[in-house]
Amino acid sequence: MDLEARNVLPGPSADAIAAFEAVLKVRLPQEYLDLVRKMNGAYVRSNIFAIPSGNNAGVSKFVPFDKALYEKSLMEQTGPTNFVPIAHASGGNYVCMSIKTSELGSIYFFDHEIPGEKALTKVAQSISQFLDMLRPFSVDDVQLDPNDDGEVWIDPDFLEKIKGE
Repeated sequence: MDLEARNVLPGPSADAIAAFEAVLKVRLPQEYLDLVRKMNGAYVRSNIFAIPSGNNAGVSKFVPFDKALYEKSLMEQTGPTNFVPIAHASGGNYVCMSIKTSELGSIYFFDHEIPGEKALTKVAQSISQFLDMLRPFSVDDVQLDPNDDGEVWIDPDFLEKIKGE
């Protein structure tokens, strides 16, 4: 899928990469370095990818390289430590890359509403496999519950305002 990147930031310098790797104590996968050189901080066109749980999510923006450690620290507040966020996913979630030696470069969906390691769902073996999973979003992707009767509650004061009463 052509992601139609907007507002791409310059790629990180060799010194910035070396400092990042020193903090993490890991050599970053070449695929990740290629991604941040091409899509650093980029906003992308509406897309969707499948999560093995049966849900879907989309990528709105790739995490800027210079913000990745900060955003990693936000993730770590709920538990997971061996992951680097690479993209913002819908609903305030992340797409992350594992930095565990045994699965370096594997891609996970991180649900910020679930504490600990249970927040992570593996979605791809690599960044390239993940990018291949992305497809354009369509309203046909929205699955409505046929048993939902469509009722909603609205604040009566607000209803008066919008009706002009």
